[in-house]
Amino acid sequence: MGNVMKKITKIEYQKKNKNRVNIYLNDSFAFGIDLNIMVKYSLSKNMELEETFIEEILKAEEEINVYNYALSVLSRTFKSEKQLRDKLNEKGYDGQFVDNTIIKLKEKKYLDDERYSEILINNKITVSKCGKRRIRQDLYNKGISNEIIDEKLRSISDDDELARALSLGIKKLRTIKKDDERRSIKLSNYLVNKGFEFETVKKAVVTLLKQKCYDFDNLVDF
Repeated sequence: MGNVMKKITKIEYQKKNKNRVNIYLNDSFAFGIDLNIMVKYSLSKNMELEETFIEEILKAEEEINVYNYALSVLSRTFKSEKQLRDKLNEKGYDGQFVDNTIIKLKEKKYLDDERYSEILINNKITVSKCGKRRIRQDLYNKGISNEIIDEKLRSISDDDELARALSLGIKKLRTIKKDDERRSIKLSNYLVNKGFEFETVKKAVVTLLKQKCYDFDNLVDF
């Protein structure tokens, strides 16, 4: 028994989205597809379709839906590859379509972990005032590779890192009473929690409180 053929009896643009069309088979609404899918498969009125061909069209429609959804996500906020992949997987999209979408977006530079890392680092430094240890952890949590993390963090010099720790430390000291016995601990814990590395915190606290280096190991209350 041969495949049952279905004829396209009507093609109409969707009222709310002129980039999509409705396809009618045998005088009944069958499905809506992206205009690009219609062009790709040269669909036209009176064209007869086999069931297997219809399935291929619908799979192509699903894949373009994945791509369009990914674009809408990226238009709202920049994402790392891992963040976007997680978002697409949460929607329950086919894994192969997700992979194909990720590849296309990377080729077009819409998805770029290096650029994403630069933006995040700049934000963490200028807005959140975080240290390199916190930034490293945040990048790792976003799925950025260690290779990219190491490369991008090399742009932050030790002197710049210390200068930022000192600046934050000065502001923090203004909120701590001078006769507070835990002044050193509070200051060091604050800088540690901001994500500065141990050696940077040590230098900052020693400088700001004129502490001797050998006293520092007793300052941080982890």
